[in-house]
Amino acid sequence: MKINVKSLLKAVGAVFIPGCIALSSCTAEPDESNRFTFTGETIYDFLVNNDSAYSNFNYILQRSGQDRILSSYGEYTCFAPNNRAVMRYIDSLYNDKESVDDAGNLLHNGMTENSLEGLSDSLCEDIAMFHLLKTELTTTEMLTSTGATYRTLLGRYITAGASGSQILVNGNAPIDRTLCDYEVVNGIVHAVDRVIQRSNKLVARELQTDSVHFSIFYEALERTGLDKQLETQYKTLSVQAPASKDGYYIPTECKKGFTVFAETNDVFKANGINNFDDLVAKCKEWYGNAASGSRSMTSGWYDYFRNNNIEVDMSSDYTKQNNVVNMFVSYHILKTAVNANVLAFKNNTHTTHGCTGDAYDYYETMLPMTLIKAWKVTSEGDKIYLNRYVQNNTLTDGIETVGSAAMHQMVYKGVEVDVDSLKQPLNGYVYPIKDILLYDGKVPLGVLNERMRFDALTLLGETMDNGFRGAYVKDVTALNSGKSAGRVRFPVDYFDNVVVFNGNNTQLDMNLVADPGSKAYSLYKGDSFQGMGVFDFAIKLPPVPDGTYEMRINLDCMPHGTMLQLYIGDKPEIASMEPLSIPLDMRMAMDENDPAIKAMGFVRLDDESLHPEAYADRGLETDKIMRSHGFLRGPLSVRRQNESTDAYIVRFIPHQFRRILDTRQLRQQDYWLRLKTVLDDGNLERKFQIDYIEFVPIGVAQNQQYLEDWY
Repeated sequence: MKINVKSLLKAVGAVFIPGCIALSSCTAEPDESNRFTFTGETIYDFLVNNDSAYSNFNYILQRSGQDRILSSYGEYTCFAPNNRAVMRYIDSLYNDKESVDDAGNLLHNGMTENSLEGLSDSLCEDIAMFHLLKTELTTTEMLTSTGATYRTLLGRYITAGASGSQILVNGNAPIDRTLCDYEVVNGIVHAVDRVIQRSNKLVARELQTDSVHFSIFYEALERTGLDKQLETQYKTLSVQAPASKDGYYIPTECKKGFTVFAETNDVFKANGINNFDDLVAKCKEWYGNAASGSRSMTSGWYDYFRNNNIEVDMSSDYTKQNNVVNMFVSYHILKTAVNANVLAFKNNTHTTHGCTGDAYDYYETMLPMTLIKAWKVTSEGDKIYLNRYVQNNTLTDGIETVGSAAMHQMVYKGVEVDVDSLKQPLNGYVYPIKDILLYDGKVPLGVLNERMRFDALTLLGETMDNGFRGAYVKDVTALNSGKSAGRVRFPVDYFDNVVVFNGNNTQLDMNLVADPGSKAYSLYKGDSFQGMGVFDFAIKLPPVPDGTYEMRINLDCMPHGTMLQLYIGDKPEIASMEPLSIPLDMRMAMDENDPAIKAMGFVRLDDESLHPEAYADRGLETDKIMRSHGFLRGPLSVRRQNESTDAYIVRFIPHQFRRILDTRQLRQQDYWLRLKTVLDDGNLERKFQIDYIEFVPIGVAQNQQYLEDWY
């Protein structure tokens, strides 16, 4: 049904009030047929034509100059706060008790008076640009993208999604259910009943000012001195940017950020911790034996300290990295800003063939050489848990199943992340958590004693700091002045965890997630990192616990693939590197009849008529043949976006494989993987994409009782 709302408004001469246009109601499942459609009106026209409802926001737009943007051609989303919402917000700014000088006098956030006219130009610009996206975003997208974040014109992010019967922006600004998805010629308008609040505080200050919830955690952060380490906002780029290229976006700045998982005061008190001194006593209990005694769940589990003869310190000098309180706090901090959408990223994960649809990601913390696992549990409404521990995870006692409940006993439910109460300070994210988070014995010996599949982009924190991981093509196209951008090309000094050996001859790129509704790559989580042309670089590997591991990397075969040699070393220096296996050749025809693919032992499984015997046992015997040649199929849980047939499941397609690089003993320390092209035929479009890397404990890869699952 099409409704010309502009004509309707003229006919009734009405201001928008609740219930005045019932057909536009944004329920939990919006009816796409009821979206308003008409021609001729821009976002700015809409605000002017409804001046009695939006004159205050329009004034802010005019002061900031954004009115001109919203009068022009483009694709925008405008979250328009009504007049009452704007005046409430102005009053809160003017009377903000946190905006004070050293003497305690109110500074009013730089306002000259408690009125629209009292706003500074910079405040007007910040408010206006924080309510605008340079892409179109419908309520349907908001409701189907749990925990998704969206880049505003201010360059900062908002979240939008369902909360009960409401759709909330940043958790506190409800979309007006009487007016949403209003289509104009240059975008979409959603009315909101509150100004979308943004924080201009840094991470530590955000925790400090919320003393009601985080006074104990903040005191620990401050006493350890870790608060000073959370002040970085940008990384200086000194290397010349790559040359422009059609279809690519090249960033010119590199933001840096942090993620903090913080227990609230209530969580601490529920665990007998009422003040900082109580926390100190508990930290001594929790971490006193971390590096002493034999390696077990209760002692000696912290391999990095034990291997380097570092004794745990229990003194009152909390600034020491080996102090028990410092250990506790630093394990709560990620050295990158991870938004809720990608904390446990589900993209391209399907739920057929026995797949649960759960998503895992692993992140390095500020406690040296340690990892946190984030697990999104589909059966619990996509709740996210940290360090959830299930026995025999990634093993199975069945074919095309994750395994029986009997073999997967829950040892530890994990620490639930309160995503709904997420805070977004200027340089990162603060997630309240609902239990005590520890790096105790069950983490290296239980949680991480499984096949660990690391998405390549989790190893490159800057992709998350700058909003590229999980970004849609349309989002980056908007950053690229409207020029189509399906990839990002980075300056070679963009990443702390990448060292380039041949200067600007190496091109570092990433594939972006396909736009909603479109069909793109069959990639784990929908995106990947690439080396292009004649590249030679090393990427820092994640610090896994001590053990013997089977190391694997994805192998994405394509006619324009390249050939490369991989090396491993404990330093990002060529002299420290030793080769792994023989050179990998990706130049294959993406067809099971390609001689190289046939030599692996691969056959298709999506069509019974092609290989009935292999189809009957779901590829079990052919898997054994492939493993004998050093290859594995891709994961059964990954399928090309918006495809429903088996032909697009990664396990079944003839160009997505895993290559076993080596089986070796690793210590909890840094390792670097070097990737060097050995093919120089002048074709600078030849590439290798790192989709994911796997570290599989030998007890999982060669388990005598169970089969490693195919997911």
